[in-house]
Amino acid sequence: MPPASGLRKDVDILVVGAGVLGVTTAYWLSSLYDCRILLVDRERGVARHTSSRNTGVIHRPFYLNPETKKTFALSAMRSYPLWRDLAKVHGLPWNPVGTLEVALREDDVPLLEKYLRWGADNGMENTELELLDARSVKSVEPEVQCRAALHSKTDTSVDFGRFTACVHQLALEQGLSFQGGLQVSSLKAEGAALDASFSGDEHLAGVKCSLLINAAGGASVDIAHMMGLASEYSTLNFRGEYWVVDEPFASRIGRNVYSLPRHPRFPFLDPHFIVRSDGMRQIGPNAVMVTDPYVYQGLGLYSLPRLFASPKCPKLNLLRDADFLSMVAGEWRTSLSKRVMCERVRRFIPGLDHRALNSRGVSGVRASVVGKEGFVPEAILVQDERSVHILNYNSPGATGAPSYSASLVARLREAGLLDGFRRKPYSPAGGIWDFDRAVGLT
Repeated sequence: MPPASGLRKDVDILVVGAGVLGVTTAYWLSSLYDCRILLVDRERGVARHTSSRNTGVIHRPFYLNPETKKTFALSAMRSYPLWRDLAKVHGLPWNPVGTLEVALREDDVPLLEKYLRWGADNGMENTELELLDARSVKSVEPEVQCRAALHSKTDTSVDFGRFTACVHQLALEQGLSFQGGLQVSSLKAEGAALDASFSGDEHLAGVKCSLLINAAGGASVDIAHMMGLASEYSTLNFRGEYWVVDEPFASRIGRNVYSLPRHPRFPFLDPHFIVRSDGMRQIGPNAVMVTDPYVYQGLGLYSLPRLFASPKCPKLNLLRDADFLSMVAGEWRTSLSKRVMCERVRRFIPGLDHRALNSRGVSGVRASVVGKEGFVPEAILVQDERSVHILNYNSPGATGAPSYSASLVARLREAGLLDGFRRKPYSPAGGIWDFDRAVGLT
């Protein structure tokens, strides 16, 4: 799509990407600084992609290694009370259904014991987690069959799309500007500023800004490449699909039920049983490799050249990995056959019948960053004097977004990238979300 031929404007800070990460970042900036902040997105509204096309669970960080996934674990812990306060003040759905993480083999029980320790190391209260044997699992969820399970009692089902929209409205009330229908087509240094050109909107062709914050999710690596950054990283996209579980079976299970991953080398979980914030039950997601971050159905052959875009080596290394190819083939089988998807869940919910799956849920795509060592486990932050790029911000990214974005703003302050903007006397919009608490200073 060619660049637009409309107006160009000057702003102080340009935030690209109106998902939960971009919106919470814009919220903190607009709350703390009296300057011209513009949030842009390829869509006309906020949270149209991954932020509303996900499992919808605020995850407690029991399954996050406190050493290799410390950032995600801390962000999840600090964000939980922030999301809870937002839901309470603004009447958003908050359904603390809890989660059972089940071990199907005796050999897997030590991993649940490790998760119990990780939960404590990450700051969870002892009362939030309980290790259950098979008989105890049956007493709380009679339809679940396993060797043992870790019960995370405070995992909560929410609607992240509605949460994001609420925070966006609070940011607008603080002075944020928003423009949808814009895709970044080029970035060029203009002295101390940065010139961003757009395609997709006939009215606004580009923006000159002092600072660009790239929170564009599936497009974030491409935007970083425009600045000559993160050239060692590439992206592979995986679609997660869901099936709705019909009654009368659906309501027989009251909690989320996850099984331990069969492919721990790769950042994907097996399909699980989910209780949505509105009470709907679903199974999913799988992890079907597709060619583009916006391929929500079909093969996406129109964007096949993206799969071979530079840098090629990280992707080619994976495509030569027999275990990875086996996983990809298995995930495609679950996409093509609901019986196969159902059978994967029947390993721990044997009473589920494929005939209870009559409609598909909303699918989403995870853009996973790969480097020379394979899949990158944590979010990546790269920057220069004019731009900051958040890459690989994946699950449980929505859970931790309020704290992660606050910590990002604190880091920008420390780096001096916000020195030229006048600070506001801080007053939480809507009576919520203290910045110091979100960053972990109090």
